[in-house]
Amino acid sequence: NARALLEAASKLQFGTFCRVCSAFLEKQLSAANCLGLQAMAEAMGCPELAGRARTFALHHFVAVSAQEEFLHLGKDELVAYLSGDSLNAGAEEGVYEAAQRWIRREPGERMQVSGAVTEAVESRVLKYVYLLHRIAVRSTTGVANPPPPDRGLPHRRIARACGGVMGNRLSLAHTCVHACAGVTEVIVLVGGRQSEGTNHRALTAVSCYDPHACRWHPLASPPFYDRDFFSVVGSGDNIYVLGGVEGGVILPDIWCYSSGTDAWGLVARTAVPRCRHSSLVADGKIYSLGGLGAGRYDAQTNRCEVLSPLPKAVHSAAAAVHGDKVYVFGGAGDTGRSANVMQSYLPRTNTWSFIETPMIDNKYAPAILLNKLIYILGGAFSRATTIYDPEKENIKSGPNMHFNRQLNSAVVLDGKIYVLGGAASTDGPGLASMEVLDPQTNSWTVVPNLPGPVYRHGCAVIKKNLL
Repeated sequence: NARALLEAASKLQFGTFCRVCSAFLEKQLSAANCLGLQAMAEAMGCPELAGRARTFALHHFVAVSAQEEFLHLGKDELVAYLSGDSLNAGAEEGVYEAAQRWIRREPGERMQVSGAVTEAVESRVLKYVYLLHRIAVRSTTGVANPPPPDRGLPHRRIARACGGVMGNRLSLAHTCVHACAGVTEVIVLVGGRQSEGTNHRALTAVSCYDPHACRWHPLASPPFYDRDFFSVVGSGDNIYVLGGVEGGVILPDIWCYSSGTDAWGLVARTAVPRCRHSSLVADGKIYSLGGLGAGRYDAQTNRCEVLSPLPKAVHSAAAAVHGDKVYVFGGAGDTGRSANVMQSYLPRTNTWSFIETPMIDNKYAPAILLNKLIYILGGAFSRATTIYDPEKENIKSGPNMHFNRQLNSAVVLDGKIYVLGGAASTDGPGLASMEVLDPQTNSWTVVPNLPGPVYRHGCAVIKKNLL
């Protein structure tokens, strides 16, 4: 039992053994145990494990607040969570409901401290009220910096000012802010590399693109540097960065960016480190395919599992999901040459099948699903678009892009395919252009440039408040 061993190691001051136990328990974090592990780690003097557990709880608050452990929190612990700027609650009514469940668990005792709990919830509402005030003044007077609302309002009046938010489960504030504050789907560009002559510089910047305003906005950067060959995938309103290489070491890390808090946190570590892999979301779980086998991560339970290996080992392949199948196209084999193979995986049976075909010769290219068709975009020294129809099981060529692109990324937004960056050759230089494929016209259009030339990056689509 890792918990018992950690307690014993802590009492005996076996530092190395403490770290080993902590590392093991980090991989076991879930919504059901993170609060208990945080409390134990704090008591045992293991700050790193305590920090990881707290980060996990904040990022998965909705699932954590539904657990029995949540109802056993002390008043101060609960207020600290509810007041946290990094709390990823999804909707504010979820925070209110969680607080009410905690109070109802022991109403006799907890009603005496309910004022502090309610104040923590209402302080979050006040931020929404202030935002609504700014929106209202801007829309009616055009004033760029309106004076703040009266922060001395009693909490009941604050609730009424937002349409009875507290009395109506806070739904109006959530609805108004998302409707008025410009929450929109954006393309998020994560990391990558930039070539400067013969030098290749790592990028840590994260930016998001608003296609309606044609503008880029900076977001919080992840707390790591010079990471390469990772994968990026969006799930819900979060972005996950999986694996990669840093300092010559292949990493098992899974980092999560929360759109609501504009913050990053390390949420899990996989059993098998990975690089040069592709990631996608199927059935609500994140799949990592190629590189060093195949794996799956469930963000709700914080569980990682190893899947059956690909029948043809490849890296730098394209991957997409259609219906109940996950597809892996091409990639590079051990010799570095393109693998002329299409592999398909059935999650319900954990089994693979494959066919070899000269029509699949891509590597260093992404794949994307649009209108029941899978598009493979670019690749080594290529501006080609290859289209696979999973229902008819045929492959055809699509319209060529304007530039050769490899080590690029792609997403679907508003019914169109966006291809970002990449390199014209293996050694660069990076491309600062972005192209859009409109399936109605079956043609590519170059749109406003990226923040800078970039390749070996990742991108995903999430909803983001850009006010």
